[in-house]
Amino acid sequence: MKRILVVEDESVVAWHVQEVLQTFGYQVIAIATSARQAIQIATTQRPDLVLMDICLQGKSDGVSAAEYLYLKLNLPVVYLTAHADEYTLRRATETSPFGYLIKPFHEADLHTTIQVALRRHQMEAALKDVQQWYATTLVSIGDATLATDVDGFITFMNPAAEFFTGWTQEQALGEFAGRVLDLIDEETGAPINNPILAALCQGDTITLPARAVLRSRDGTKRPVGDSASPIRNRDGEIIGGVMVFQDMSDRCQRESSLDAQKQILETTQSLLSAQLKERTEQLQFAIAVDRLRQRIFDQCDTDRTEFLQWMLQEIGQTLNLHYSWIAFHDPAAAISTIAAEFNAEDAEPRSLLRRTVETAKFSSFYSRLFQRQCWLCPPLETLPPIYRALAQVIVCPIQGKHGTIGEFGIILSEYPRWSEFQAEAIGQLVSQAIRAYQSAQQNQIAQAQIVELRQLKALQDEFIEALSHELRTPLTNMRMVIELMQHGVASLIDPDVPNPHVQRLDQYLNILRQGWQEKFRLVSDLLVFQNSSSSSDAIPLTEVQIHDWLALLIERFSRDTTIVIQLKQTLDPVPKLLVHLPTLEKALSQMLLYLNQLTPDLPIQLHTQIDLEQQTFCLSANCALKSGNEIGLQQEQNISSLRLALLRRFAFDLGADLIVNQQSEMTVLKLALPIRIA
Repeated sequence: MKRILVVEDESVVAWHVQEVLQTFGYQVIAIATSARQAIQIATTQRPDLVLMDICLQGKSDGVSAAEYLYLKLNLPVVYLTAHADEYTLRRATETSPFGYLIKPFHEADLHTTIQVALRRHQMEAALKDVQQWYATTLVSIGDATLATDVDGFITFMNPAAEFFTGWTQEQALGEFAGRVLDLIDEETGAPINNPILAALCQGDTITLPARAVLRSRDGTKRPVGDSASPIRNRDGEIIGGVMVFQDMSDRCQRESSLDAQKQILETTQSLLSAQLKERTEQLQFAIAVDRLRQRIFDQCDTDRTEFLQWMLQEIGQTLNLHYSWIAFHDPAAAISTIAAEFNAEDAEPRSLLRRTVETAKFSSFYSRLFQRQCWLCPPLETLPPIYRALAQVIVCPIQGKHGTIGEFGIILSEYPRWSEFQAEAIGQLVSQAIRAYQSAQQNQIAQAQIVELRQLKALQDEFIEALSHELRTPLTNMRMVIELMQHGVASLIDPDVPNPHVQRLDQYLNILRQGWQEKFRLVSDLLVFQNSSSSSDAIPLTEVQIHDWLALLIERFSRDTTIVIQLKQTLDPVPKLLVHLPTLEKALSQMLLYLNQLTPDLPIQLHTQIDLEQQTFCLSANCALKSGNEIGLQQEQNISSLRLALLRRFAFDLGADLIVNQQSEMTVLKLALPIRIA
């Protein structure tokens, strides 16, 4: 229900209007008789509409009150008056009334006028809201925005435009757009046509040039960009223009940075493309060399004669070489002799076979090869005369196990020029092929020797096994006889009546029994050694601090036996050695047992020594023989052959030399181990 305030100073008319309004369903909130009272009631109660009489009691009339109510309170006012003269009508019209009725009025006209007034007020309120929303939006956006009328005079500016131009909206309103927007070219400084004026003239959107600069009121310059467009009404008529622009400083900086980055990327791309091309060429060359290597290595194990010549031909045809050669150095690396060469069919023939070069005369050339570096097109004065050519010359060292053993050289056309990678790759191929061929030849010789050694070993094993079995039978019979004789002698011994002959006989039988045990142990050791030495597996080597190991071994050996050992170590520094410890322990044990059998009651002296000239570590064991020890000498003669055979076998497995020096006063055993360092 709409609420209406009635302003009427005649009570009868006021009551009549109130009844009519209530009949149409309106609520009359109050009846005011003066302008002041009407303003007070409207301010506090806020009616939806005011019916205003023009002539009222007091100083102010209804026109003044209506103007206040509309402008200050935004209330729609409908005049209801008996006055209709021209002056009154003009004053009332200036207040933008929502209706005007002349008393007396028809009730239907009153109802219609009120409905129209309420509808109009509703539409105006909605329009104001939209206008306020647009105004707020334009003020709030970050881009600078300004609008002009159809003649190009400023009608609106948002805060961003105020900041960029240096003009406030109050200062700019009504100013010509060309004065507020001072646009110049960044490079030349020449003025730029105002885009808003151009848009108004052309009736289309105008975009700012790429290098446009806005010069503000205080002289500050900043690059700007965007566009200006005309504003049209519903009929398509241009009623003004609008321009939106933004600061392009950051964008220009980003573009400059992007341009710099683009330049860097283009340069990097060029470098990467060049590197990729180089890597691709290297890969293709490496694949070709690898295939060539496979073909050459497949022939290393054959009995192909003139292997070097065949290999040079394969390399030359694959790589399109004009000429190539292989030269080997003598053991002193003083003379280099050409051993093989290759000539292309379409190249100028050259023949350098068996030509020699004295390396000392061309030290600068050969020093680089000795340092395992290749020559790529060396200066002519550096090359030996026989290697000089007008085209590309590349010389690579041939690497052996212990250094440079020769050189491999090629001569090819000027283009394409070889890289260091290609030279090193082909140089490695030749070095590997020559080493593989030499190894294959050595393997063939070694295989033939192994076959011969196996045959000899088989004969040796058969002989040792037959000899051992032949010795076991009489030794077993000796044991039975000795045990029977000892049993008989034991029955003759009378503790109460000692018999020197029986005692001497018992002593001799004990000596025979010890001799039998020693011979039987030797035969058993011989069989065990023969079985173990038949294995073809390589023995593993262990890194050992030899003096520490000797101290532990002697301590354990002395604890398990009654042998007295005196160790005297060399004062020279001894490095850690690589040796097979179980075999070394067996060899040292046999040495000590051998010497102890010669002189059981005397100590054994064990010496260590370093032989720098022979690069060996020596273990020397010796003992002095007792004067007139015929039994000891006889034992030495009986035992030496088998015991020393075992020692020599252990020394052979160790790669050591066994030196035996037997005299009437002293026996010396010396084991010289090669110094192998990890």
